[in-house]
Amino acid sequence: MTDQMEGPSSSADAARLNKRNVRGSMLLLVGRLVSLLFTVLTQIVIVRALSKTDYGVFAYAFTITAAGRIVLSLGQGRGLSRFMAKYEEEKDYARMFGAILMAVGAITVTSFVLLGGMAVGLAPLIGKSFDNPSTTGVLLALMFLAPLNALDQVFVSIFAVFSKPTAIFFRKYLLTPALQLGVVVFIAYTGGTVAALALGYVLTSAFGILIYFWLFFAVMRERGITFRLGRDKVIFPFREVFSFSVPTLTTELVYLVTNTGSVIILGHFHGAKALANFRAVLPAARLNQVVYQTFVTMFLPMTARLHTRGDHEGVRETYWHSSHFQAVATFPIMVMTTVFARETTVTLFGERYAGAASVLVALSVGYYVSVALGFNTYVLQVYGKFKFLIYSNLGVCVVSLALAFALSPRYGATGAAVANGATMAAQNIVNQMALIRVLGWGSNPMRWIRPYIVVAAGLLVLVAVRLAVNPGFLEAMLVSTIVTLGVVRVTRRELDLLAMFPELRKIKPLRLLMA
Repeated sequence: MTDQMEGPSSSADAARLNKRNVRGSMLLLVGRLVSLLFTVLTQIVIVRALSKTDYGVFAYAFTITAAGRIVLSLGQGRGLSRFMAKYEEEKDYARMFGAILMAVGAITVTSFVLLGGMAVGLAPLIGKSFDNPSTTGVLLALMFLAPLNALDQVFVSIFAVFSKPTAIFFRKYLLTPALQLGVVVFIAYTGGTVAALALGYVLTSAFGILIYFWLFFAVMRERGITFRLGRDKVIFPFREVFSFSVPTLTTELVYLVTNTGSVIILGHFHGAKALANFRAVLPAARLNQVVYQTFVTMFLPMTARLHTRGDHEGVRETYWHSSHFQAVATFPIMVMTTVFARETTVTLFGERYAGAASVLVALSVGYYVSVALGFNTYVLQVYGKFKFLIYSNLGVCVVSLALAFALSPRYGATGAAVANGATMAAQNIVNQMALIRVLGWGSNPMRWIRPYIVVAAGLLVLVAVRLAVNPGFLEAMLVSTIVTLGVVRVTRRELDLLAMFPELRKIKPLRLLMA
């Protein structure tokens, strides 16, 4: 590593990239919250407008579509941002456009295979298992969402590389959810069928992709990048891209195994009631991932740029800063879904789901550990630790299924949740140990550890409150907010929020809290 890379200019550049990353990620977080609002409203209208049978068909087809999206991209969707950032940093546009065409080509080829297989045999076979004549048509229509959503991920990666979070905010979190809500309201008002609803979803997604194409060419013109097929040279970096995408694909496999596998095993041994306990609280547990899933969009290309520049110190700084930010930002959600899990469960789902509080605790612990330790998997990918990640992911799949088989038959939904949570936590701890070997601790390890000590202290305070007072839901939210503000105050130097968002200085209470 050269002195130049380790000097003040490199540190300033890394700080500038990190600031842009945090600000862009916060915009996407706001967008994600807006999208969640649209999604909730859409869900309410759908449930009220459709019969139970039609809604069951729609929900089942939508689940199949989500799994199809993961398979179609062959792990290239999110990983594309890593290579685009690297090639743009090196001004290697031949490989940059080659990587884009490879991602689109992989989605196109696999889409023909998937959609052909669904049309010929799988959709009619699934349709026969439902007492609803529209099942096959709905499934086939919604399956077109799989390639459209895979293309959506490609464009998200592209705009993240070019630091255009506003494009992602407008298209992904505002336009498409609003259009989908409009379609659902129209279907409900006119008494349309579930097949019409499925078609409406596909058309709104297709329209969103056309908007992305328009924004993409506008960004290319803005950056002075031109490319014409047949005139400009294209280099397809097959080996480099697929060596990266295979670990990414195994990571997606972990997601499918831990979420789908445990549900299948639980349903086999305990039936619908246990599944209800597990699935009812799962969305609440996944709220722990909202900040993480939003920040990863901008983090991966930023880390790829720093790594391409040889700025090892910059990678370490931005990794730990983003990890601390996520640990603190997710803290109030974590405590409401662990320390005050029973109050949260009963308030959201009713007294009949009180027994699912232990499920919520187990899942939330796993999610929070993975969030608080940050993007260790993605940093390891950037540093080329592919063999370790493949073995780690395959090992996690085996351990997850083994724990599910060991715990689910005896402990039901709680056992399945413990299997999932323990697997997530263990995988991230192992990845963290590997990451420390790659990045090192630097000259002041306590600088990275201190925020976690503060978070642990805040958690202990709330556990003590829970044992001493046993507050209700609203009181729990109030005390959690107060302790969270204390955590923000004590970790203000590590978070450096006033530097990230100078506008906060204009708000006196926030300035006093973070100064």
